Order: sequence, then structure tokens, then C-alpha cells
Amino acid sequence: MKKGLLFFFILVVVALSAIYPHTWISPGELVNGHQKLNNQCSACHSPFGGIVNSKCISCHKLSEIGKENINTIFFHERLKNSSCVSCHADHKGMIQDNTLMKFEHDLLSEEDKINCNACHKAPNSGSHKYFLNTCNSCHTNEVWKTTTKFSHEMIEANQRQNCTLCHSSPTDNMHKDFGRDCISCHSLDQWNPSSFNHENYFAFDVNHHSTCTNCHSNNNFKAYSCTNCHEHSANKLFNEHAEEGISDILNCVRCHRSGNAEDGEESNGRGEDD
Repeated sequence: MKKGLLFFFILVVVALSAIYPHTWISPGELVNGHQKLNNQCSACHSPFGGIVNSKCISCHKLSEIGKENINTIFFHERLKNSSCVSCHADHKGMIQDNTLMKFEHDLLSEEDKINCNACHKAPNSGSHKYFLNTCNSCHTNEVWKTTTKFSHEMIEANQRQNCTLCHSSPTDNMHKDFGRDCISCHSLDQWNPSSFNHENYFAFDVNHHSTCTNCHSNNNFKAYSCTNCHEHSANKLFNEHAEEGISDILNCVRCHRSGNAEDGEESNGRGEDD
């Protein structure tokens, strides 16, 4: 008796599943574009065979996929041997229009895996248009965000020193004086530290260390003051320099190119000749 009831129950379930498959066995609501196929499981599924490409292609011709989107690059014809369900799923709910899941580059041929422009439009802004190498010099098929160390050797030789292709120009007042001649201080191999030669302006010594804030205030590198450390009154400075015929007592490094007292005397002598 119990076996009979179990058999009857199984028959009822099978019959209801066949009559109302969308209600009984559907894994979820179809996407908007396939709503007309509700209760027509055989339109996509084969009994005990799952979803076969031939059923998808009967409606979606490989050569036509993406034509309604002007930004789409057609590549489905090169995926003839791949299963459609490798990338697409239909039972995602009515609010979804796109059936695409995560795309795996393993579906592509070895040739297409390194030929990124076959599917992706090449960037035409910034430095990308001057790159000599292929995309996979910096990017991988698994992670598009750059994971390899960038080398400036990848850029055309005549553009390698045009730093503003990729980098924004510094806005502090010191860099404004240098313009775009970044290579005069920085290298293409290492941005920091720079090779700025401070001795062209003032030579450091044992009593004068390369601590910017000793002479420069408020990140203003165009202005400096020696009186941050040297205790000289304005009257004393003016009187002592007036004896030498020097009136510009604020531009110390004009005569004092270092902390060496003799350096100042020699410069004073040259100043008098001038």
C-alpha cells in the first residue's frame, strides 16, 4: 500500500512538472528578453542533455550578436566550440536584461588571448597611443588592473621624456620655475629621490644641513631666509653691508654661496668689481 502511494505521488509530481515546468522545476525567473519562453523549456533544454548550443544559435546567430550595440566588437564566431552557458545564464530574474556572467579568457584561442584588440578597443588617449608593446606587457587575462612593473621602455623613444602624457604637472611654486623639464631632476627608472642639485643655489656643509624648513617656510621654495637661524638685526645687517656697497641684504646667497666665511668675502670682492 505504501509503495503504491509513493508511486502515485511520483507520477503526480512528474505530471505537474511536465505540465507546469516553469512553476515546478524552474531555477528562477527568466530575464526580460526570454519571457516569451516561459513554460517552453524545450526551446533551450534537451531532455537529460542540458542546454546545447544549437538551440541558442537557432535564435541568436553568432554573426549577428551585438549588432544592436554600437560599442560591441564581434567575436562570438571565434567561440564556435565553446558552450554558450559558459558565459550566459537566463534564470536571473525579470529585472535583468543581460545574461552575461563573468567571462573567462580561457575560452579563447592562444592567439586571441594575446590579441587584446580583437575584442577590446585600444585606448587612444594619454600614453597608450605611444606604447610599443602589446597589452599583456602590463595587463593579464586574469586581472586587467596593472600587475607587472611598468617600464618606460614601452613608450616610443621620442615621447619618453614627455612626462605629462601620464603624470600631472606639480603645482607648487618651485616646480613652476622648472616647467616640464622633469628629466633634469628625475629619472625614468626611479622617480624618488630626485637629482636636484642644490649646490647650484647654496652648498650645504657641516653647519648647514639639507632640511628644507630651515630656510624655506610654508612650502614656498622660491623664498628663503637665513635669519631663521642667524640672529642678525636688520639695522646691523644693513650697516655692515652698506660699508661694502651692498644694499640687497635679503638675497644672501648672491654672495654667500655656502656657509664658508671666505666664500662670502670672495663674492663680495666680485660684487665690488661689478
